Amino acid sequence: MQTKRTQKQPLVSVIMPVYNAAGFLAAAIDSILKQTYENLELIIVDDASTDKSWKIIQKYTKRYPKKIHSHQTTKQTNAAGNGAMNYGFQFAKGEFIARMDADDIAHPKRIAKQVAYLLAHPDTIVLGTQAKVIDKKGKVIGQKIMPTSHNDIYRQYGIFHPMIHPSVMINRKLLPKQKGVYSMKFNVNDDYYTFFKLLHCGKFANLPQYLLNYRVHGENLSLKNPKQKFIASVKIRFAAMRDFNYKISPLALLLMLAQIAVILPIPERMVVPLYMRVRGIKKAKFAAIKLALPALPIPRKYVTLPA
Repeated sequence: MQTKRTQKQPLVSVIMPVYNAAGFLAAAIDSILKQTYENLELIIVDDASTDKSWKIIQKYTKRYPKKIHSHQTTKQTNAAGNGAMNYGFQFAKGEFIARMDADDIAHPKRIAKQVAYLLAHPDTIVLGTQAKVIDKKGKVIGQKIMPTSHNDIYRQYGIFHPMIHPSVMINRKLLPKQKGVYSMKFNVNDDYYTFFKLLHCGKFANLPQYLLNYRVHGENLSLKNPKQKFIASVKIRFAAMRDFNYKISPLALLLMLAQIAVILPIPERMVVPLYMRVRGIKKAKFAAIKLALPALPIPRKYVTLPA
């Protein structure tokens, strides 16, 4: 039964794509159930998992039938959960759509703070947060820091993806009419391409608070085949200039050339560790990494490294 307070709150649909996430899934679901914001539904989409994920999902759905709605895709979509989120979108009833990954942990006030911001800023279409980075065991090993204002975010899109994807909440009213959230053209990078498109539908922002624990565990799809993903990201930037009239700055073009010069020649096994240390996702251990910083693609302003 809804309280008067809940009835006044806009409904938030939290969509959680799941693919073989049994080891972390319960913690992710619990973090949504423990939100201080009451009027939300959790839509869990199992994307043809081959582990015990679906059994865990069924258990939670039976325990919280009014809060959790679970679905399975008939065919694996993968694409880092973007296809599964599109699938879940058709069942979402909320005014706001929140992404939540099955291996992360949301801060208890994440949804409440994001809803408050979107209600106060109705011209904002995509709202993210900052994140602490945790390992398999939940230990904090770094942080992901993103720009907060629309203008800074717009400029940085030509250099890197300035939104922490599993932290975003979307104002559904501002979405172009479509069956899902993502344009499925670049596989794992579909969110990057889609957000270029959404830059013309409303403003972007990131809250300054750390409202997500982003888990790095060695099986993250977003960190696999890094050179392939980097090449796709470069193609997406040119596609954004062509398809969405994105205005890339001369500095961004210069930094993109620096990215190409640094990333393509080195062995692929070095790309992810170097990226994670330079971005502050993992603490830098070698002075050489700090010395390499000016040649790498992320503006120093948004990089936090230990002294």
